[in-house]
Amino acid sequence: MGTILVVDDDRRLQDILAINLRAEGYEVLAASNGHEGVEKARQNRPDAIIMDVAMPGLNGVEATAQLKTDPATNGIPIIMLTARSQVEELIVGLDCGAEEYIAKPFEMAELMARLRSIRRLSRARRELSAVNDELAREVSSKTHRLGALYRLARRLNEVDSTDDILNLTIDAVHDATSAERISVMLPDDTGAYLRCAKAIGLDPSIADNVRIPCDDGIAGRVFMTGKTIVANAYNESASESTRYANEAFLSAPLISTTLMTGDEVLGVLNVTEKPDGSTFAPEETDCIRSIADMAAVALHNQIRRTRLEDSVKVLLTTVGRLAEFRDDETANHLERVQRYAELLASKLQNVPKYRDIVTDEFIRYLTLGTPLHDIGKVGIPDEILFKPGKLTLEEYETMKKHVEIGRCTLETAARDTGPMPLLQMCIDIISGHHEKYNGTGYPKGLYGDQIPLAARIVALADVYDAVTSRRPYKKPFTHERAIRIISGDSGTHFDPDVVEVFLACTDEFERI
Repeated sequence: MGTILVVDDDRRLQDILAINLRAEGYEVLAASNGHEGVEKARQNRPDAIIMDVAMPGLNGVEATAQLKTDPATNGIPIIMLTARSQVEELIVGLDCGAEEYIAKPFEMAELMARLRSIRRLSRARRELSAVNDELAREVSSKTHRLGALYRLARRLNEVDSTDDILNLTIDAVHDATSAERISVMLPDDTGAYLRCAKAIGLDPSIADNVRIPCDDGIAGRVFMTGKTIVANAYNESASESTRYANEAFLSAPLISTTLMTGDEVLGVLNVTEKPDGSTFAPEETDCIRSIADMAAVALHNQIRRTRLEDSVKVLLTTVGRLAEFRDDETANHLERVQRYAELLASKLQNVPKYRDIVTDEFIRYLTLGTPLHDIGKVGIPDEILFKPGKLTLEEYETMKKHVEIGRCTLETAARDTGPMPLLQMCIDIISGHHEKYNGTGYPKGLYGDQIPLAARIVALADVYDAVTSRRPYKKPFTHERAIRIISGDSGTHFDPDVVEVFLACTDEFERI
């Protein structure tokens, strides 16, 4: 029935209460004053306390106040015993938190009934508190998982590489479930095997060597069927044991689910080894599925971007060659200028002034757009384009029109497609790579930062290649002479910042 603490300085009443309480099935503890009662309550945590009001030293009201302000004992229900002349003290005791009172003299049956009543109320409060605690934990857990999903969704919009997507996915799963072994498997180049593309909680030497047929094992089954597998334990049959041995990165309990968009399965997400060894709750499974779905969409978009960029790269290079094949330049001119420009941009990225401007996207677009810098030459007459000697002033003015031809062509395309960063980068390069930093270039005579940064970069790359390449009207200059020319034109023809990073990587220019 529980333990009752009797606190009363009347030894005879203590004994009577103890006899009756034991007869009801209770264990009984006794204390003769308030100090002793408080100490025993803290040490033994009884199920209820019968507290006399009038006691020497620390009286019942003061003892009750101490017990109810102590988090360790404030949940213990208290019945106060009081003489009818002690009503004012009784009110104070009830205000301090006592649950019941009985006036002396009293009937033992009434005391037992009151005791049963406050114990029922106490149990109900404890059960309600436990339910509230559980609800609070569940709300906290769900809020945490929702937070993980929100953070993942936000961060996926900020990354543009498969590696970043996989890292964010694994981090989100770990955050939401605390699982210690998480892996993402993607098809290899052949499409016949799954490889471990990213993992935590697994020896890298194992992860790097994992190759599983796309139709075998747990991961293969998930990949082929598109279904999620939630396992609490492994089947110990011989055939299954062999299969699991081939998937050393898995253990039970586990969740293995697809990275899937529409009908296309892009890979498999495996989650296992919770720190406490518990199985995955349905809510955790749903959360992992949501993470997998978001990762799949991001991967799908990344794959599409990569394929599109590959196609655009081929297209831009091919279109750029139209001008090159009409000009009497060396076959690898476009590739060299492209690589020079990419190198200069990558060096500028480390300069604090340009760190926020020269992003990875800027460099990618610059690299794709550089081959178009002279596309307008397709509109220049052959007799001028192929003239072996020096151009007359009139012919030079005609040659300069290749910039406007290229710019107008792409601006017309831009009006049809709407704003496109890559297309705008191409327009900037085409229209600005013959401008000079001091304003003496063409076609608009822009100067300094009026010239787009991409054009300032390509201008130096194009001139370096021009002076170091053979032309019908000249022999190639040496690398050292090209450095002197570009260095001498810093601040006039070229942006001094671009010249500075060029001078820091001239050896790499020569290797290219």
